[in-house]
This record gives sequence, structure tokens and C-alpha cells, in this order.
Amino acid sequence: MWLSGDRAKVFKYAYFDISALCRLASRLRRGRPCFCDLSQVPTSGSLNWIVIVSFDDGVEWVLRSPRVDGAIQSDETNLVLLASEAATLKYIRARSIIPVPKIFAYRENEIGIPYILMSKANGYPLRYMWKSPGACETGSSWVQKAKVVFQLGGIAWQLSRLRFNRIGSLFEESGGLQVKSCLSRGLLMNERYSLDDLYRGPFVSEKEYFDALISAFLQQAKCLPLSHHCFFAPLPAQNEYSDRSVYQRAASRWSDFVTLGSKIDGSDNRSDYVIAGEIISQMLLKWICDISRIVIGDYRDGFPIHHPDISVNNLFVDVQYNITCVIDWAFCSSVPLSVLLTPPGLPQSRDQLNPSLQLAFQCGFLHAHYENSLRKDTTEDMRLHQILKCSHSMWLFSRLLNFDSTNDYNLFRELCHSINGDDQDVLELFGSKQSLEQYITLHDELKEEDTSAEQIAVVERNHFREGVLELAISRKLSMISEWSLRYSKPAARNIRRNGTAFIADKKLWLWIDQCLSLY
Repeated sequence: MWLSGDRAKVFKYAYFDISALCRLASRLRRGRPCFCDLSQVPTSGSLNWIVIVSFDDGVEWVLRSPRVDGAIQSDETNLVLLASEAATLKYIRARSIIPVPKIFAYRENEIGIPYILMSKANGYPLRYMWKSPGACETGSSWVQKAKVVFQLGGIAWQLSRLRFNRIGSLFEESGGLQVKSCLSRGLLMNERYSLDDLYRGPFVSEKEYFDALISAFLQQAKCLPLSHHCFFAPLPAQNEYSDRSVYQRAASRWSDFVTLGSKIDGSDNRSDYVIAGEIISQMLLKWICDISRIVIGDYRDGFPIHHPDISVNNLFVDVQYNITCVIDWAFCSSVPLSVLLTPPGLPQSRDQLNPSLQLAFQCGFLHAHYENSLRKDTTEDMRLHQILKCSHSMWLFSRLLNFDSTNDYNLFRELCHSINGDDQDVLELFGSKQSLEQYITLHDELKEEDTSAEQIAVVERNHFREGVLELAISRKLSMISEWSLRYSKPAARNIRRNGTAFIADKKLWLWIDQCLSLY
């Protein structure tokens, strides 16, 4: 027991009744003694924190609980996520050989916080063993990565066998398993959990599911914080720069540029994302029609379970790179087959695998498919190959709609070329829509909610307190880009009236860096 005035390290994120926790854990192991070290610092992600419960025979369990300051700041939503994750893990453990934690208890009130009590993952977190894309990579390290991704393909095949007649998340109710509201990241993350009028299913078709994701995207574009997302000024990515100091200067100049005039949450950027969302919606409808002609046979019926956040943080492996546990099944739901067959992003979900590792994922899925097929169907096999080859487009759709990216413009451009052909002029497409009356009207409506000029001025003074040169550069770039004139009649534009849209990207930041180096 702890003294009431103490603040033990274990209580970094929340106070809870350790004595009750140990009594519960001991009871679940038929009286086996256990303890929870008060000096341990909880491990934390963006959504949950964990501490270890240790037994006298060396067995360790994990207590997992939502962060009150985490990515989902809604107690009700966190409780629903917790209950669904527990139900999903129980189901997967009972119906497959996918290595997942065993659930011992969840959502009980006896320890004072919402929680899941589960087995500790065997092995080592993959993040300790996965080299970053920019690191020097030996042949053996590529083979190890390919081995992991190949196994993920096999796991995807196992999940493809666990299908339901609706798209949604799993819950234990009335003594059975129910498919209810879909807890997809794209419907909850980035404060989308606060959209009360957003329909979250369950959905009876993939069109309903994708329509909901489009609706969430458009609502976020209009009224929710956009974080680092600036469509025509994407956040610099460190892996695009060979020199860290050059990257840091680029990131600093990007910050200067988007701070001036409060560009990110301003009506200009919001209008850009509305246009992007409506174009994505049109492309998605076309893609669904095309893919529906391919899916036949055993893979047509039902919607499979999908892990939405495969990353190096959520995979455990042994020293031979065999996957020993897949953790963090929050936001899990049944999904269209095309979503399940999308290669995961590693090291993080927003990171795109290189083509050879994407192929390893596809080979892992096909290997499991052939190994477990009771009959040979050449037509079905050929179409399965086609679906896997089309999976990159769904990866692009998912990253954009979920706001799980740092460079939305480049992903959008790649998606346009993938769906509409390489001759699609993305900037011309955007320019033609920005001058339409409906978008000018929308922009005027959104502008009424812009931060006041007085508030912007305060932010700018604080940001550029000692940066006279930085302020001058940002002002010049804003003038050249005609950022605030893009949703006006063409006659109101001057410098870029007949030019292409202004993109503040790596090319621009490197050019500025080179120019300044001459002085």
C-alpha cells in the first residue's frame, strides 16, 4: 500500500488501487501471489499506458488503460474501444493461430480505472530491430524484414477467414458476439470522435463504409483542427533529406510559412481539403466499381477482420524474426477485402514499404492461400493476384482519408495518376475547381470562422520574436503564392494568374537554403 501523499512513478497517468489489482490477478491464477512495482514508470503510446503485474513464478501480465490526455479524449469512446478490443482478441485467439495476448479481465471497476488485464507479449518489440529507411542496410537485414512482412501476409490470410456480414467492430453482448458501430481510426482519430452526427455503422456495404470515411474527412476539413496538414505546403519529412541540419532548416521554414496568416486552420487550406475530399470521393467510387468486378468466389462473401495499426511498435519477434505477438487491436473492425489486402506501413503505418517488401507481403498471403485451399481454381487465383496488385491504390486512399500522412499533396497526386492515368494534371484540376462559384461561396462561409486578425498578429509576434529574416522570407513566399487570392475571381489574381499552383515543398526549401548560403 502507498501513502496518500506520495506520488509513486507507477501513478504517472492515473491513480488506481494496486491492492485490488493484485487481489484480482492472484484470484485469476488461483491464489498465486503477485505484486505491482510502485517504482516502475508506465510505458505509454498515444492512446494507452501499461504497467506490469509480476507473479512469484516469473509470469508477467500487462495492465493496460486509456490515457486521459491521449489521442481520444472521450471517456465514453475509450471505454467502447477497450470493450471491443477485448472482444476482438478473445475471438481471434479462439478462431485462429495468430499470436495475440490472452485476455484475463477487462472493464471491471474494482481497481478504479478502465482497463484490460492481459498476458505479456513474448519476444522483443520489432522497433528495436527494424532499421530506418535511411540507414545503411545489409542484405541480411533486408531478408529479415522480408521474413517479417511475409509472415504478415500469412496473418492477413488468417484474418480473411474471419468474416462477418456487416462492417463494424466486435462486442460481447447477451452471451454472444455482435457487430456494432465501426471504430475505424478514420472515424475516430484526429478528434473525429467528436462528430456527433457522423454515422459509424454497422455498414452493410463497402460503399456505405467509404461514404462514412469521406464524410468524416470533409467534416474535419471544415470544422476540426487540421494539425500539421497543409495541402499545398506539406510538412517536410526527415527521410527526404540526407542531412539532418538541412531537414531541420526546412522544417523551421515550413513552420514559419504556415504560421504566417494561420494558414493550416485557415479557410484557404480548409477549402483545399474539401476539394481534395470530393475528388477522392469520385475516384473511390470508380475504384470500387472496378475492384468489384475482380472479387469472386470464396473471397466475395463477408467482411474480414483487420488490424488497422501494424507498426514496429505493435509487433514482437524472436531473435530469428519470427512474429511472436501482435498487440494493440484498438480501432479493429471488419472491413472490405481490399483494405485487408493493403500491405502494412512499416516502421509506422504512414510509411510506405518499398516494392520488394510489398511483394513479400503479397507472397505471404498467396502462400497461405495455396497451402490451405481445398480445391484449385485458376480463375479465382488470377483474380486474387489482380486484387493484390491493386492494393496500392487502397493504401493511398486509406492514408489520405485517415489523415495518416505527412505529405497529402504527393499522395493525392499519386492517387490521381493511379486511378485516372498519368496524364492527369492535378494542379490544373485543382485550379479549375478553385474558381467555381460553389467553392468560392464555401470559402467565404469558412472564412467567417477564421481566427481574427488580432489573434493571428499575437501568434505571429510570438513566433517571429527574433526572426526578422524568417518573417521577411515567409511574407515574400505568401505574396508570391497568392495564398489568400486562390478562391477569388481570376481577375483578382496577379502574379500567378496564368501559372501553376504554388507548392511549398522540398524543392522550395532546398532552393531557399542554397540562396541563403551564398550570402
